[in-house]
Amino acid sequence: MSDRPVFIEEQIEVPFSLPSTSNSGAIVGILTAPSHPSYPKSVLVLMHGFAGHKNYCYQKMLAHRLAQSDLGLYSFRFDFRGCGESAEIESPNGRTLDEDYYDIRDVLKYVREQLQLYVLALVAHSRGAVAALMYAAKYDPTIPNLINCSGRFRTEQIKERVAKFSRTWEEDGGYWVDIPRYMKTQRVWVPAEETLSLAEPNMNEIATLPNSTSFLTVYGLSDVIVAVKDSEMFANLLGDRHTLKFIPDADHNFYSRNSETGVRINHNPEVVKIIAQWISAEERRKRFLYRSGWLSTVSRWKNVDGVMNFRDFGGWQTPTGHYVRPGYLLRAASLNGITEQGKRVVNKLNAKKSFDLRSSSECEQNGIYNIPGLERVHVPVGADKDMSPEQIARVLDLAALGSEGFLTVYREFLTDGISAYRSIFEHIRDEPDEPLIIHCTAGKDRTGVICALILLTAGVDSNTIAR
Repeated sequence: MSDRPVFIEEQIEVPFSLPSTSNSGAIVGILTAPSHPSYPKSVLVLMHGFAGHKNYCYQKMLAHRLAQSDLGLYSFRFDFRGCGESAEIESPNGRTLDEDYYDIRDVLKYVREQLQLYVLALVAHSRGAVAALMYAAKYDPTIPNLINCSGRFRTEQIKERVAKFSRTWEEDGGYWVDIPRYMKTQRVWVPAEETLSLAEPNMNEIATLPNSTSFLTVYGLSDVIVAVKDSEMFANLLGDRHTLKFIPDADHNFYSRNSETGVRINHNPEVVKIIAQWISAEERRKRFLYRSGWLSTVSRWKNVDGVMNFRDFGGWQTPTGHYVRPGYLLRAASLNGITEQGKRVVNKLNAKKSFDLRSSSECEQNGIYNIPGLERVHVPVGADKDMSPEQIARVLDLAALGSEGFLTVYREFLTDGISAYRSIFEHIRDEPDEPLIIHCTAGKDRTGVICALILLTAGVDSNTIAR
């Protein structure tokens, strides 16, 4: 048995950058690092709400759960400036939504550049959820998973909420409220400009995020701070990209009280369980497969008799809102076993050229196809690099090492495939109206590398390409 801890925690001070209304201090957060991280090393950034801090509600519990070996995920939970241990905000306007955006930007830059982690998801509560969702929509549409706990959809209703503390908050320029804002409950002045900034966002903007973005919303059914109806509005807006989970009896912070004994019940472990399951590798795989199998009403997978793994790899949306053209880029396993029926399907797909990445020895051993109307272009990866049984065994040995072995093999493909891949890119450049097929033997590795390069060039995000 190993005595190695499941995770290690480190408090980190993230420097903030301009524009900023703080002159000293930092954004303080806690990095929870798993002892056995998944690959690629991925982080979830956890954000609190209006009156919270980095260990509020479920944040600490969630960080520890994410680090368990079955998930192996890093997390970084931080205090927004003006809260917890982070720097004070010195602007008379208070903690406006723009200040939250600055903090999110600086934290994401730090975990990406300094910690070299892939941002897998943002997890945010209440006001933090509004900031996180709007930040993704406005500034960073590449984040693949967004988790909203008790977030407000109808942001203008924050004014009604504030009016319960002070009916004259606008005339007075703000209001006083007792909240646990700096790690303890105290009386805090909230400027009117802060409230007005929270009422401005149009949450409909998040619908512009790429179709590859997945959303999870978690609400307590006894929430009296944000109406449960707001959760329905998120669901209706986002359609099948969205998962909605309710926790019976739970309030805004996921607590309730036993009606008979008055004992406080903590439902935050349920929140952690929901998030952990939703963000697991298996659930992410299922969501991706469900959403990626169709190009509008047409199946991405083509039933070409005698050929495996034949599919259209166009149709993906880029973060800028454009789409890779469907019906032009086709990939498959070897076509040498294609039947007459399969040839008719290929002709209907209007493919004009097929780029065969197999070595000459593979072609001699497995056969060369002839499809009327389709020009076969033999562009072996590695200029007919030896694919003898010994070489194949070496590749398989590397692959057996897992992700590191595959990285070695794929880097070799990048180098060995320069000439072959150039020919394919030249066809795309010069013949934009002539659909092409790319294949090797299995249609997975050599073919996968060039398909990834094409999609990268077209601007598709790396998470979608990796999946």
